Amino acid sequence: MKKISIITMSVIFLLCFINASWAGDAFPTKRIDCYIPTTAGSDGDIMARKVLEGVSNNLGQPIVIINKPGAAGSIAYRTVYATKPDGYSISLAFPTLFMCKMRGIMPQNHHDFTLIAQHGAFIPIVVASTKSKNNFESIQEVVNYGKSNPEKINFALSIKGGSWWAAAMIFQDASGVKFKNIPQEGSGAVVVTQLAGGHADIGVAGLASALSQLAAGNLRILATFGRERIQGKYNNVPTLIESGYDVTWDSPNFFIGPPGIPKQIVIKLTKAFEEEATKPEFVKFVQSLNATPVYRNPDELLKYLDKQEVVARKIMLNAGLLKK
Repeated sequence: MKKISIITMSVIFLLCFINASWAGDAFPTKRIDCYIPTTAGSDGDIMARKVLEGVSNNLGQPIVIINKPGAAGSIAYRTVYATKPDGYSISLAFPTLFMCKMRGIMPQNHHDFTLIAQHGAFIPIVVASTKSKNNFESIQEVVNYGKSNPEKINFALSIKGGSWWAAAMIFQDASGVKFKNIPQEGSGAVVVTQLAGGHADIGVAGLASALSQLAAGNLRILATFGRERIQGKYNNVPTLIESGYDVTWDSPNFFIGPPGIPKQIVIKLTKAFEEEATKPEFVKFVQSLNATPVYRNPDELLKYLDKQEVVARKIMLNAGLLKK
């Protein structure tokens, strides 16, 4: 009886292995649902839709986009986490994926999901209002005035715990200036609105959301958080490193799935994203959004997110937001 049981279990294991392998080879056979943790029309949403269009063509199946904004992205993250790990449910993600755990919003971070691929990144900029009474023209001018006048510079911030908020905190820590922080319930676009109306002196936002107000003359870029200068029209804007501060930050945009997706399926998904994210046409599209085209596979992405998490943890701790 014991031998029969062992043989039976071996046959069951072999059939399961064959079935899993076959499923990986056949994938996908139906539509894929993709959750987006922002509103439709946001910078991340636009870039995601473009890459998903190509991925859909590569896989030969439609990808249905479902926008689930709110709670620092955790609504979308929780939704995909609870789905069946068969590759048919994925989600766009940002650094808020690990920040949500730090803040105690959800118990998972990037290690608890299946990482699929990164397709791009948005780099924040420090922007000044030309409508405020201070009307700063350089980072050094901001720092000099701020150190002599603590809490006299109004600093517009995006929602606490967000990626642009983290960038602002990193700059504040590096500069040593005590600003008068004005948190906003929203993204960088809300910061832009505050600055354009002269309600704050400086803030941190994305270039794409600031473009119209820059063109109108209501804003001025003081520096970029990138390691290199902005390409094109704003190439004269210095990096924070050039300005004397060893500070960089970006917001990687990447795709995740629930934990436990079979390896064969992950490989297929990753390959489809790599094929699309590295196409010259997609690279050009990303640049047109004033974003940075970056492809990372799951292993590369994990290492990068781990590095960002270390930086974010310090910021969260200093701000009194660290729960985990």
